[in-house]
Amino acid sequence: MARPKSFDTEDALLRAMDLFWRQGFHNTGMTQLVQVMGVSRQSLYDTYGDKTRLFMAALERYCATLEAQLLAPLKAPDAGLVALHQAGLALIDFLLAFPERRACLMVNSAMELAPHDAAVASRAAGHMAAMTEAFRGAIATAQARGEIASMEPADSLARYMTSTANGLIVAAKSGADRAALADILRLAALVLQPRINPDNPVS
Repeated sequence: MARPKSFDTEDALLRAMDLFWRQGFHNTGMTQLVQVMGVSRQSLYDTYGDKTRLFMAALERYCATLEAQLLAPLKAPDAGLVALHQAGLALIDFLLAFPERRACLMVNSAMELAPHDAAVASRAAGHMAAMTEAFRGAIATAQARGEIASMEPADSLARYMTSTANGLIVAAKSGADRAALADILRLAALVLQPRINPDNPVS
């Protein structure tokens, strides 16, 4: 019979995720992981496998958290223009939440590893597809309700919004402040051509 874990596996995974997020995969060593996670090297191997499998578990946990926080509101049946605006503001809050700018673990990992790591490339593609689909649903609803005037296909607008989100991530990592990021978001919203409505908080 396997002995129960003597440590909080979820907490340890979150600690590993934070370290990978701050340092990247290649700059993070096993000794650092053992120290930060508060586990023995053997417990780390027994629970998570090697460094690569631990990293993929951390990346999966990060994506699940990000999608729950930022994408779930866009997937609500009534999500439209207001939800799109709120998602943009939530992304800015997320990017500015840490004193040391760290961008997005998924974007960082895609740039560092995806060109030569099929598993990371596949996960990155899946995450971007989920983001685009969340945007597409909210945009299509907003179009159907007459909240935006753009006649561009929802798929095209969703891809544009995903690119804008990634642009915000890069800008924040480069040191852009809240005002600059909000201005980028404002200009991106013009592509949707929001209809003027005194009762609409994003007009």
